[in-house]
Amino acid sequence: MPDGPLTLRTPDATGVDFRALVLTAVSGWRVLAVFGLAAVALALGALWAVPPEHTVVMIVGPTARVGSAAMGARVPVMVGRESALGAAEPGPGDEALSDYARYLELFGSGPVAERLAGDPVFLRSLFPERWSAEDGQWRPPPGLLPMTKRLLLALAGRRDWVEPDAERVARALRDRLVIDMVRSGPMRRIALRHRDRAVGLEMLVRVAAATDAHLRAEAARRSAAQIAHVKARLAGVTVTEHRRALSDLLSDQERVAMMIEVDLPFAADPIQAPTASALPDWPNPAVVVPLSGLVGLLAGAFALSVRAAWRGSVA
Repeated sequence: MPDGPLTLRTPDATGVDFRALVLTAVSGWRVLAVFGLAAVALALGALWAVPPEHTVVMIVGPTARVGSAAMGARVPVMVGRESALGAAEPGPGDEALSDYARYLELFGSGPVAERLAGDPVFLRSLFPERWSAEDGQWRPPPGLLPMTKRLLLALAGRRDWVEPDAERVARALRDRLVIDMVRSGPMRRIALRHRDRAVGLEMLVRVAAATDAHLRAEAARRSAAQIAHVKARLAGVTVTEHRRALSDLLSDQERVAMMIEVDLPFAADPIQAPTASALPDWPNPAVVVPLSGLVGLLAGAFALSVRAAWRGSVA
């Protein structure tokens, strides 16, 4: 018979004895401190090594069809129909795809990247580490990591790229651009990071302008092809009713072509012009340092748990 009352220490529902964990952490506070300080030191070193960047932000929305600041409906009411078509290329159900959806999908990629790849000023801004102003030509990036990458590629029988092309432009923009939904509406927040604030602002403006210009040129090409086709058919038709129908269709297509040429945003309206803070905001030390310290403490606690489990198994 024991002299005192019998006490049972049971773990919680997860099978973890928190009292033992607390005792282990208290007894090994030096280990926790070392891990936490080491993680903070690594975070500070990374912050010094990584160049800070500005986040350039713009907000876009679908092109307005009505209102004093709107471009107007580019698709007119067809003769004999009571309602106007609301999309540039209507289709049944989910097949309808607006110009705004194309704008968001092609922003900085695909044919837009090919258009941007033909702009030397834009390429030098996007890849400043690969452009030599003294020599006036493209070069491999300096540094230990790029040199190691080139060595590994050479061992595998390959080589690193020097002069950027459309694929490299699309890949670089895909890594830098972030498109988020604004609340639950159709507006989108487009963000781009760059070391130079002025260059980042100009770069986002160029990408947006190139995307809009590509969609405008594609719409103009389609409209011109349709007008040419209707005119060719109209020249060979003699029936009065058919000629009247083709003439109405030609008039509608010419109105579409005229609206495409209007000097207003074609696919997306800039709700908020590109802006950026005066000081770099990425990476944020106020978030990186505390998070790194927390990760270090968790790593130290894991090390202490492993050590305690090993000692228990040996005992």
